[in-house]
This record gives sequence, C-alpha cells and structure tokens, in this order.
Amino acid sequence: MLEDKELFIFDIEGVVIPTIDDDVHPDKDVIRVLDTLRKNGKKIAFLSNISRIPHSRVSEILINLGIAKSKSEVFTAGRVSAEYIHEKKKNSRVFVISELGLIVDLETDKSMKIVFEKPVDFVVIGMKRNIDFDEINFALDCILDGAELISVGHTNYYKGGFLGKNGIFIGDLPICEMLSFASGKSYTKIGKPAPLIFGHVLSEYMVEPKKAVMIGDKIETDIKGANEVGITSIYVEPMSSQKHFLPPKTKDKKILPSLRMKSLKELLNYI
Repeated sequence: MLEDKELFIFDIEGVVIPTIDDDVHPDKDVIRVLDTLRKNGKKIAFLSNISRIPHSRVSEILINLGIAKSKSEVFTAGRVSAEYIHEKKKNSRVFVISELGLIVDLETDKSMKIVFEKPVDFVVIGMKRNIDFDEINFALDCILDGAELISVGHTNYYKGGFLGKNGIFIGDLPICEMLSFASGKSYTKIGKPAPLIFGHVLSEYMVEPKKAVMIGDKIETDIKGANEVGITSIYVEPMSSQKHFLPPKTKDKKILPSLRMKSLKELLNYI
C-alpha cells in the first residue's frame, strides 16, 4: 500500500535515533530501511519540533550517523521558522525569546535582524528556561503595535536542567497563549501537529499530501498533524521512554494512524 508514495517523512527523536546527542550510535535497521527507500527512488525528509538545538547541528549529527544525506533533508521547527519569516518579509526585525538554538537558526538568515527595541515585525517564542516578565511585557507591547507572534516547537512544557538543577520548564505554547489572550490577537504555530510545518516540507519536495507518508512516535503531534493535512500516517513505538518535551495531550480517541508498527524495520514489509 506504500509503493506509490513518493515522500517518506520521519520524526527524528524516538524514531530514527533515541535523542539528539553526540553519543548516539546508528541503528542498523534504521539504516537498512532508509537505504531501501532510497534505492527504490523514494524521497526522504526528517522532521522535528526541535528548536533547542540549531538546525545545522541536528543535520550534522544525522549526516555523521549516515542517516541524512544532506542538510536539506532535515527540517526543524527552528529552520522552518526562519524560512517562514524570510518569505513573509525581507529585512525583518525580530524579537526572540529563546535559548541559543533558535537564535542561531534565525541569525543564519543575514537579511533578518534580531533586535531588542522597536520597531519589531515578529515576536518569536521558543524554549527558554530563564524567561522573565520584562521580556514578556516587551513582547506584548510589540504585538499590540502590530508584530506577528510565532510559537516555535509546539510544546506545553519540557524537562531539563538549568544551573545545576533539574526541573520542569514552561514551553512556547503557554507563553503564546498568554500573549494572545492579553493582546486579543492570534498567533502562528510552527511545529507538529500544526499544518504549516507539514506544508513547508511538502512544498520543498513538490509532493502532494496523498503521495507522502509520516512516520512518528507521538499521536498528539506526528499522527494528528499528518492526518489533518491528508498525509498517510504510521505510528511506530518509540526507541526510548525518555521525553524531553511534552506536547498538548489529546482526548480525541479518533486520532488513528493508517498503520501501527513495533519497530521501523516493519516498514520493509510494505515497500
């Protein structure tokens, strides 16, 4: 049933590698699946809501592992955000509340300027463990003046360490919900399951949704997002139980994948 598909999109953490880390080793079954797809003339993309790590570093790790062939195959929320802003407005002024990963992605585009004073064209919210209300209040001021609000990563909260302490840190979505409520203005979501990030990948490969497949380990992001844009969805059990970030939970039991698999190597039975 997958032989006529042109593009296979893989979630990164939990599907092709357990987590983004220098100590990760490539899984032979993952390499075998990817090699088989490439030999059959299929296009391959890797898609992640990651913004905490720059796109260049995520790509480098996947290429060194023999998983990705080029940076152009790797799509992160940070990369897509930068390209979205570039397409919306050239020479834009951007205020960012985030840690280094997203900032690096935005600074890669030399036509874009990260600023800390008005005027501001875009307010971009990512992962930041030491966020403060001075930043939030300035962001609100910019939004009230017409800046577009962008949420990067589609995360409720995440687990991590900061200054020697491990804990729970608020994500981009709650911050944007607060700013949206305060300003009375909507915001743009860049990250699965929002359709924008899927549409960006499809556009880059010039593939229609019905000709694409999304393979992921999260019902709330990978499967829900793929289903909503008409991409065939495959749920695969995650490599690791470790979760760095928590997407919004869904109570909708009608979100079902087209296929369920214990491991990625089962994909070989359908191609």
